[in-house]
Amino acid sequence: MASKAGEGLQLLKHARFFAAAAVVCLGLVALATLPHHVRAAEGDANQSLSQMVDPDLQPVNSTKALKTAEQSVVRVLVVYRGFGGVPLDTVGMGSGFVVAPNTIVTNYHVVQVPPEAASADVYIVPHKDSGAGYQHVQLLKSWTEGDMALLHADNLKIAPLKLFLSPYKNERVVSMGYPDVTDHLLNRSGTALLEPADAYVTQGSIALFAGSNPDGSKVDTVFHTAPINHGNSGGPLLNECGQVVGVNTWTAPSTVSAGGDVDISAGQFVATHVSALNTFLASAGIPPTVVSTPCYAKTEDEITKDDALTKALNAAAQAQASRLDEQKKAEADRVALERWQLAAMVLLSALVLVLIGLIVRREIRHRHEIHVKESAPTAFSAEPPQKARPAAKPAKVKAEKAPRTGPKHPIPWGWILLGLVTVVVVVVILLKYHDIDVRLTAPKAPAPVASMAKVHMMCEVDKAASVNPAQAAPPIEFDFDADHACINGRTQYEHQANGALVRFTVNKDQPVAARLELSADGATFKRASYRLDAARYKAYLDQYEALGSLRCSAHDDAAATAALNDNLAKVRSLSQSYLTGAPESETVWRCHHNDG
Repeated sequence: MASKAGEGLQLLKHARFFAAAAVVCLGLVALATLPHHVRAAEGDANQSLSQMVDPDLQPVNSTKALKTAEQSVVRVLVVYRGFGGVPLDTVGMGSGFVVAPNTIVTNYHVVQVPPEAASADVYIVPHKDSGAGYQHVQLLKSWTEGDMALLHADNLKIAPLKLFLSPYKNERVVSMGYPDVTDHLLNRSGTALLEPADAYVTQGSIALFAGSNPDGSKVDTVFHTAPINHGNSGGPLLNECGQVVGVNTWTAPSTVSAGGDVDISAGQFVATHVSALNTFLASAGIPPTVVSTPCYAKTEDEITKDDALTKALNAAAQAQASRLDEQKKAEADRVALERWQLAAMVLLSALVLVLIGLIVRREIRHRHEIHVKESAPTAFSAEPPQKARPAAKPAKVKAEKAPRTGPKHPIPWGWILLGLVTVVVVVVILLKYHDIDVRLTAPKAPAPVASMAKVHMMCEVDKAASVNPAQAAPPIEFDFDADHACINGRTQYEHQANGALVRFTVNKDQPVAARLELSADGATFKRASYRLDAARYKAYLDQYEALGSLRCSAHDDAAATAALNDNLAKVRSLSQSYLTGAPESETVWRCHHNDG
């Protein structure tokens, strides 16, 4: 009894030891599952819609820009004097604008002294929000052919307007000035004209560029549809960013036919091109502020609507991100549960193996004890063992009972086999579920173009999808490195938000420019061709070539890649201001990659 009690105590100690070890292992497995859950929860935490916004496409608030520009527009009043300095009854009126510190531009015919006057005093009346009052100015320089004049004003604290030298056809423009018809309607006359007031503002677009003005002089000219009247002469023609693109000079006059009918040429308004103004300023040694970046503007109302749309899209994107995050968390929880189940199974299997081992050990010892007891003599034997040996009967009995002196099966093979089966089952399960982490952190499938890497593309013209396609447009083929958006190892394309690749080109021999686009799936290649007039073509080509290299950079050169991306963004911004309206032709190719 004492031996059995000792054996039970020892078995209990072993059981306690293995139970403690099992608890420690279970804790370690539980801790091992926590980092995976955290990684899954943090997967999309930093996603933001702002990453999709191109900073080059942030618009100028045209409402505010034009309101600021209006404060630089002045009224020009000319008081004519006869011989002896006596003021005449007539007064000349026009408009002007500040183009440099203390310098105002207006039309020459506004300040020109008529034959009936001996001299004239010129005054400017600033905008009512400029904080300045009217003052006497001096004629600094004039240009008769270009019908422009420069006026000098002392201590003029009004900000100059900036010049944009490359306006484009169909660009939205604004005329500002002080037409006398408005003064008549408001009953302004006499000294009331010396009081600062609001400028008159009209809107339109650029309709035509010409190389000569209505007088026949070889001066670059802009025809537009932003109405002007008598008194607007010398005022600025502005783009939506408040930058000068012309100086308003003419309006088409009404004519009387032979039959006495009045023929009004409506909608024909003419300004001197800003490039002519820039040349005039250079001849006077006055450096204006010139802007080279094309204007991208929206009204305050449009920006408000866009902001509302952006907020709605942002809310939808955040909701989608939240749903994806919940899915990630649910997946992480499911994987964590699988880990717990797997850990519990492993631990239980280990405990089963331990118990089987203890049972096997106990069985072996127990059977050994039985064998020893059966072979040992006792005090109750009838004869001494030495006397029983020569007897025939005991010898026979001994021969019959010899096989029973020990256990027939001293090792419990059944229990051992059960333990081996348990080990095999656990190993199989571990091998089957070893990819839990892989299933949780599996990478997303790459975009179609990126997945093509370096391939050879072959494209055929799709005449049905093309609009006035290029004559005899041939099939094309090229080597394409999708990872770096590079064609034939030298031509760089720019990634777009929708996954497409875009490049703008200009022909150095003909006035033709194009927009090239390869779709995100690599299946469609488009070329939209635009024909430019001579002036715009020259300006576009000069600015395009001044931007620098657009060849594919070395893929391991981070600085060269950054500079190239900057050039591509500048080319896109420049090209969008020249390639306006519908293209002259659009050719579509359908492409596939040649694996051979």
